[in-house]
Amino acid sequence: MLRPISILLSLSLCAGWVMAQTSYSERNPYVYTPQEVVQGGFLLLVNKSHRLPDGFVPKELQFANDRLRCERENMFLNATALDHLEQLFAAAQKEGIELLFYDGWREEALQRSYYTKKIEERGYSLATTLVAPPRGSEHELGLAADILSTVHQMRDGRFAQTTTGRWLIANCWKYGFILRYPQDKVEVTRFLFEPWHYRFVGVEEAQKITQSGLCLEEYLQKR
Repeated sequence: MLRPISILLSLSLCAGWVMAQTSYSERNPYVYTPQEVVQGGFLLLVNKSHRLPDGFVPKELQFANDRLRCERENMFLNATALDHLEQLFAAAQKEGIELLFYDGWREEALQRSYYTKKIEERGYSLATTLVAPPRGSEHELGLAADILSTVHQMRDGRFAQTTTGRWLIANCWKYGFILRYPQDKVEVTRFLFEPWHYRFVGVEEAQKITQSGLCLEEYLQKR
């Protein structure tokens, strides 16, 4: 088991590697058309190199606060993803684990605000390993859920070492979710390890991706 100081050191080294490797595709991202977003479905790749259309708002968002324990008011997620997330929460509760829906859909303006603020706080190179650019975040797609527990409400690497963090990594695929930014895939995802960030892809695909040991970028490239 990694100690907290080991986790922090590992993340620091990974950040240094990613900061030095800004790619051409990140500087010149591909922008999807609205039709391509629809065609991509639950497997649509959204990252620094693949961006959503300007002003994109998902059509099938559903209010989450009356169904899950949420970190704040007015939280939304894709309707199908929310159905499965509710099942995941119920399964965790049966194991004595109380989950917290910490973040879901974000509008473009909010993502831009997060991105700008993080750059001001940490500088461009480090900030871009921590927060996705506007239209490059899965949260804007409505298929990403930040999940924590009622006893650990910090989005940090230590969450992976908690009972809740371990349970989520082991069981998320059963409900159609994958750990989106694994610790051993930083050089591929271009983001630091986020043990709280889960992406809905559907149960069948989540099982395949988890069993393959690949991250979403790698899995889609091999399909």
